[in-house]
Amino acid sequence: MKKRWWIIGSVVVLLGVGTVGMNMMGSQQAMGMPVQIATPSKSALESKILTSGTVIVEDKQKQYANVTGILREFAVKEGDKVQKGQVIAKIDTSDVDSKILDLEAQIGLAQANMAKAQTGNEPEELAQEQERVLQAQRDYDTAKKEYDRMNQLFASGASTQQELDKAKSQLDSNLSSLNVAKQQLALKQKGPRKEEIASHQAQINKLQVERGQLEKERVQSVVIAPADGTVIAVAADNGQYVNKGTELLTLANLDNLLIQADINESDVNKLKLGQNATIEGITLGKQKLDAEVARISPIATTTQSSSGQGEKTRVKVMLKPTGELSALKPGFHVDINISVEKIDDALQVPIEAIQQDENGSTFVWVASNGIAKKQEVETGMENELFSHIKNGLSGDEQIILSQTDALSEGASILPMNGGAAPTGM
Repeated sequence: MKKRWWIIGSVVVLLGVGTVGMNMMGSQQAMGMPVQIATPSKSALESKILTSGTVIVEDKQKQYANVTGILREFAVKEGDKVQKGQVIAKIDTSDVDSKILDLEAQIGLAQANMAKAQTGNEPEELAQEQERVLQAQRDYDTAKKEYDRMNQLFASGASTQQELDKAKSQLDSNLSSLNVAKQQLALKQKGPRKEEIASHQAQINKLQVERGQLEKERVQSVVIAPADGTVIAVAADNGQYVNKGTELLTLANLDNLLIQADINESDVNKLKLGQNATIEGITLGKQKLDAEVARISPIATTTQSSSGQGEKTRVKVMLKPTGELSALKPGFHVDINISVEKIDDALQVPIEAIQQDENGSTFVWVASNGIAKKQEVETGMENELFSHIKNGLSGDEQIILSQTDALSEGASILPMNGGAAPTGM
């Protein structure tokens, strides 16, 4: 009997606890929906583009061998500094010197031939030409007899076709020599002609041009630094045989470095020439460098994303760093913060508080005496965290930050975590 009363008492107790719990929940619902709030802040607001880039050197030039030969006295190494006009190497052009001497001999001979043509032919020269014709005629007659003999032998089967062809070739050669000798005799008998004089002069001019080119090559065999700079790449070895056009080295001005970055297409319209930026990174340690946007490419490039899903469209942007650049080296990767826009005294709210109505208007939820109300606002600049409120708020409102999707006009709310919105970045 006692056991039954104990069970009944327990049920009564449980019902009592349940009733208390339901009363507490009902009381909380009557107080309103818990929401997190904050008040707008007024401070500097800055919009930035955060990206990464690579240090490049734009002011650079490759140097090539201007002549063909063996590379001598070539001792520069990567990292060496050179000055404009400094002798970097010499190319052995012994063959060029030999060619120049040969051309000078040809020029002298051509000049003598022209002088001779201008003075006319001596009787002795005519006699020599006549003798050449007679000799050529004798050689032809001999070749003709030999060909006739071989032809008869071939017809009788005592000679081969190869032997007959050889005799015919010799006959043709002698006939050609005879004709040339006769033409030369005829020209000598006519005396000097303007065309002949002009031909000699043309030959002399051609040889002189060739000599001039070789003289230029001889001068260019000395490799001179075209400007002050640092050697950043060496492409040849001392003692190597190089052809004209062989790459020797790359010279760069390391005081004229640029930072190359690829900017997402969604951010490009925010960029302008001259905008300030900050450069930092592991290679710089705690040092930060100032920079500015120097160039924005007029075209965009689309590449496959690294994950293989979708494409990325980016625009190449060049930034010019300033200050002490000794810590930067071409090829380094750095972090870039480009300041797009800055308002020194901006009324701002966390960006998650900004909502958009069905009609396209922008608003925030405001807590007013335990009631949620829509407050239409005009927004301006924004960054990753905060949005500038241009119109619609005075700064004293309590802005609802959480549960915004579940709110409705006039709904009861329970504000929590009151305070000012954090300062904008």
